[in-house]
Amino acid sequence: MSVGTVSNQYAYVGNGGVDLLATMQMMEQRQASRMLAQRAADAAMMAAQAAQMAAVQAIGAGRVDLYL
Repeated sequence: MSVGTVSNQYAYVGNGGVDLLATMQMMEQRQASRMLAQRAADAAMMAAQAAQMAAVQAIGAGRVDLYL
């Protein structure tokens, strides 16, 4: 191995570390994508809970009849 040629599990890091910077940017973008996906999942869960609560309230108010 010569000077300036280091590799790791993420990407090849050549002279100047440009590949490392690109890899770090990519990892940051993935992290941001994960955060957005988690927020969307949380919002969907809250919407489902709100719909369930509204259904329970409607049933309790007698506006909806359930025939089992």
